[in-house]
Amino acid sequence: MVVLLQLPEGLKHKAPQIIQELGLEDVVISSSPMYGGCDIAIDEARAIGADRIVHVGHTYFPLRRKVIGIEVEYIPYYIDIKIGWEDLVQELKRLNINTISILTTTQHYHQYSQIVEYFETRGFQNRVRKGPFCSNSGQVLGCDAYGIDESAQAAVIIADGMFHWTAATHVADRMYVFGINPYTGKFSQVNDVLKKILKKRMASLFRAAEAKVFGILVSTKPGQFSYRLAKKMKDELISLGKDAYILVSNNLDPTVISNFMFIQAFINTACPRIVDDVEQYKKPIVNPEHFRDLVELIRKSSSMRLEPIQ
Repeated sequence: MVVLLQLPEGLKHKAPQIIQELGLEDVVISSSPMYGGCDIAIDEARAIGADRIVHVGHTYFPLRRKVIGIEVEYIPYYIDIKIGWEDLVQELKRLNINTISILTTTQHYHQYSQIVEYFETRGFQNRVRKGPFCSNSGQVLGCDAYGIDESAQAAVIIADGMFHWTAATHVADRMYVFGINPYTGKFSQVNDVLKKILKKRMASLFRAAEAKVFGILVSTKPGQFSYRLAKKMKDELISLGKDAYILVSNNLDPTVISNFMFIQAFINTACPRIVDDVEQYKKPIVNPEHFRDLVELIRKSSSMRLEPIQ
């Protein structure tokens, strides 16, 4: 049985160790970038005739267990962290917060019950849900912090760096959002950062409404592929008098996409975090959840142009 081993960037240097630990034989290693649980190396697996893809570092992503007849196995990679953030505890108490929503990444999820116990023994109640793309309650992905229970007074996201913290934009105006670096123990309140991201996304939306030519971005990654949605969007834009083109690629590179100079705005059906790279794309970008808002803005703009002068 031929196995394709897929590793995130931070684990590629441990490939021999991981192969030995998993007892894999007849292994080929994918050298492509791996962006998350949604990114399954199907093209490489098919090219080498692999029977199975072993995807290390993430938990199960909601896609088929077999993709194009190739078995996909997810194997998390856990890293122990020291639990103890008294500075954050004191800040939460200073703000009179007693209900929190605790999220952490796959790497540290094996310690989740200990993390919750740490905060509960200090007087906090944890309220949490499972996000649509996560395998567990209290888990966070770069594209999914919807495990945050909006009845809580604050969200606490335990993850290395801003990428996971800034997945919580949807609660930026509703509660405090704190990010903890599990390796340094330092925390930050990131609401101002989240609000700036939201403002940029809204600015993109209004700029996109003025465009005449749209490019709809489609990724072939199994966890991101939304071709049918792209076709529906294209048809609706054309019905509104716009020109629209579907651009498909496995890896959506802004330096390559920018060669389509005739396109004035993009609609992204791939990874939702692409919209935060608007400076690299140099054109406004809108995610599907704001497509209806975009359509309404276009309609209002058209009706205003058609109104006769009084």
